[in-house]
Amino acid sequence: MGSDALSENTHHLPSVHIEQAGIEPVPADLKTVGFLDQFSIFVNFLINPSVMLHGGAAVAMGLSFKAACIAVGLGTLSALIPYTMITRIGVDYGIPGQVAARMSFGIRGAQLIPSAARAICSVYFFALNTIIGTIAVHALILQVTGLALSLPVIGILFGLLQIVFAVLGYDWLKKMSRFVLPMKIAIISYFVFLLTHQSDPAFHPLAVWNYEGKHAWSWVIIAIWFNTGCSSWLSMITDAADFCRYSSDRRVTYRAVGLASLCGTMIATIFGAYAASAVKGADGNVFTILSAHYPDHLSLLLIFVLLLFDNISINSLNIYTGGLSLENIFPSLKRTTATAIVSAFGIALSASQDVVHNLIGYVDAIGSMFAPITGIIIADVLILRKGRIDVRELFDRNGPYWFWHGFNIRALSSTVAGVALYYSIPVEFLRPLLVFFVSGLFYLLLSVFMRQSSGPRHVSSPD
Repeated sequence: MGSDALSENTHHLPSVHIEQAGIEPVPADLKTVGFLDQFSIFVNFLINPSVMLHGGAAVAMGLSFKAACIAVGLGTLSALIPYTMITRIGVDYGIPGQVAARMSFGIRGAQLIPSAARAICSVYFFALNTIIGTIAVHALILQVTGLALSLPVIGILFGLLQIVFAVLGYDWLKKMSRFVLPMKIAIISYFVFLLTHQSDPAFHPLAVWNYEGKHAWSWVIIAIWFNTGCSSWLSMITDAADFCRYSSDRRVTYRAVGLASLCGTMIATIFGAYAASAVKGADGNVFTILSAHYPDHLSLLLIFVLLLFDNISINSLNIYTGGLSLENIFPSLKRTTATAIVSAFGIALSASQDVVHNLIGYVDAIGSMFAPITGIIIADVLILRKGRIDVRELFDRNGPYWFWHGFNIRALSSTVAGVALYYSIPVEFLRPLLVFFVSGLFYLLLSVFMRQSSGPRHVSSPD
């Protein structure tokens, strides 16, 4: 896509119910999202079955309540720091993160590395969250009706409902978040009250706080769940710009995303770890724990509603960004078509229970790719370029971001070196975080050694 094509795409987009903006920049007059909407979107994004499962599964693996919360919480927050930093790309230039990655990896490189990896991750996390919800819904239906419905059928129906908001686009995601967030907080608060007032002494707050687990503060297990939390969110580094390109104030966005990261991570992790600790690690899924201990119709209905809202929140956003990633790979696709394609793969994968059973292995593989990708993007965009981008050049195959046949060799070399390093060091070294820093530093050193910038030397600053 050249400059003329970009000019055509950046005319005022039609005001319709389905979002029309794809990978092209969002016009300035549509950048009206403020603090509350940004905050609600990101809190909804973080209060989801996956983060809750991480907290509960860490306890089920043997960690104490406190160790599980610290491991998952700090792991997630460590990745959300660079995530928050990248939001400025969306705010300043109105472009998705997948497009911005072109200046680091080259136009073809961004299509075949960050965008392809992110599209695959969107499918995986969609399937993961759908399966977590499906298992709980299956248990609810069995408990209420005695019917053992097919898990794949429930998953397909459950998944289809989540796709609607992603296809409709950002404005619908924003409106959905305004409604869903207070409902989710109210339901979680209700279940926290039930858990803390359970007659079983093991459920009492002091008992949960002092729960030690089988391995208490095992560093290896802490490192595993720190890495899992970190890798999960490093995989969404390009999403940061996607969700913020309708905002015009960088400082407001930083505050909204930062506060939402703290609140969302804390709520989801503690909720999942508390329930698992109350049953002494016998189960790591907070939803199945709740349905087993509170079988009354009101509680079962609220569990279903919470699951539905949780999955809509996280999976609609997952598929939305997956669609943008696929459109970046195949620019001829419309955003809605690309979103539908990613959705179809997500539903298909949600029929596999292996997505949950081998959670750590899958997320570890994701971390091996996105730890170096994140380090390279942060080093290139924020350190070398100081956040300055020539947007038109990102769409020009004759421009500086074409590099060598569409690939930035420095970024490719740093990615390969980062993946190799990732698998050469033990898990105890918090390898996603270590590889993130080493890959970024390696990229900077390569840039200095080759004595050239990885993009245009004179570009305008949004400031």
